[in-house]
Amino acid sequence: RRLPLKDLALAKPLEMLRPPHTGYVMEMLTGMVPIKSLMIPPKGQASLANWYLGGGGFRRRLRLLGKAAHLLAQLHSKGLVYSDPSPENIFISASTDEHEVWLIDTDNLQYESNPFSCVFTPGFGAPELVKGISGVSSLSDAFAFAVLAFQTLTLAHPFIGKMVDDGEPELEEQAFAGLLPWINDPEDERNRSTFGVPRTFVLSPRLADSFGQAFGPGRAAPCARPSLSEWAERLFAAADGTIVCPGCSGTYFFNKPGCPWCNLDRPVFATVVFHLWDPGIGAQGGIVMKPKGESKHPVLMGHGAVTNNQTFIITRRLASGSSVGQIDQPVVSVTLVEDCIKLKSLDGNTYLLLTRSGSHKAELCDREKTIKLENGQSAWQLHFSAFQELHRVASFELRGGARA
Repeated sequence: RRLPLKDLALAKPLEMLRPPHTGYVMEMLTGMVPIKSLMIPPKGQASLANWYLGGGGFRRRLRLLGKAAHLLAQLHSKGLVYSDPSPENIFISASTDEHEVWLIDTDNLQYESNPFSCVFTPGFGAPELVKGISGVSSLSDAFAFAVLAFQTLTLAHPFIGKMVDDGEPELEEQAFAGLLPWINDPEDERNRSTFGVPRTFVLSPRLADSFGQAFGPGRAAPCARPSLSEWAERLFAAADGTIVCPGCSGTYFFNKPGCPWCNLDRPVFATVVFHLWDPGIGAQGGIVMKPKGESKHPVLMGHGAVTNNQTFIITRRLASGSSVGQIDQPVVSVTLVEDCIKLKSLDGNTYLLLTRSGSHKAELCDREKTIKLENGQSAWQLHFSAFQELHRVASFELRGGARA
């Protein structure tokens, strides 16, 4: 109760129980369920895709996991380890329209531990904990989270492939101890798996790389694992890069030619791309350029996408790059209507809209502003701070359907 946790979404202890009882009274979470509800389909489920979409779909899973990773990273920044990130300890909103994430069982929190006082859930413990050679750490939290994230996205456990599933119980113990390859190991096919959702549906190249690091080199070398802050950044970025299918309402990466859930061609959509604006470039400043091969390209800070009559919310995380505080605070809404986007300030601030040529300017406030987009061109830029300050700038582009 004395720990610095007031600003974190943790179900905190309220009162200790009096002897002869042992334990404490914890804050009660209403309208929330364990994240396990998104990881294990009910027995006899006829359509895996329908069940997956019924839980809020792909984008919701990415956002929930991103918030969970961010919460754990904030905990680590205070010098604390959660010890047991598991399907039963991470709670999420029961409503598929919400994205709240809380942690329970805060009695697991530790500054340090030894191999004899470790707490972990079987199947989610890091190999060094399973083998009893190390205590819990931020890196063991990162491993447990990676297992949980992989199973939430793909509905498959990263170490229970055909070899383990068909084998003796001892093989499962070896797999959890990091002694067997994971199911997507690029060099060892012994434990391959066809369970769950096809990986190409739900893993971006950056996410696939992170899982490869966590379950490949990270099995034996904890320092090779992605940190929780890296997981948060990549999961949020993946969620931002999804669009809504007008047919089945499923979400998928906008660089796919069509919806993997119902095979409908990708519709026309608009992208929102974030770059860094440097006031020291030229007379009026400009987008930062960095070398890449023999040419120069803008520094990409993030992106988003929106289909017709849908709304994309630019949050504080995207507008400022902030990774602390209210990262989900709405800043600007972006709605695509045919070949126009409607913009509106949601945080009470006024922002500047400027054409790339500088010939036209407009102020964006809490009254909706409409700008026309040309296919394949980025004519307008939205600035989130004054010209003389280093800040992020968003540009907008109309993109074609399946072949664009």
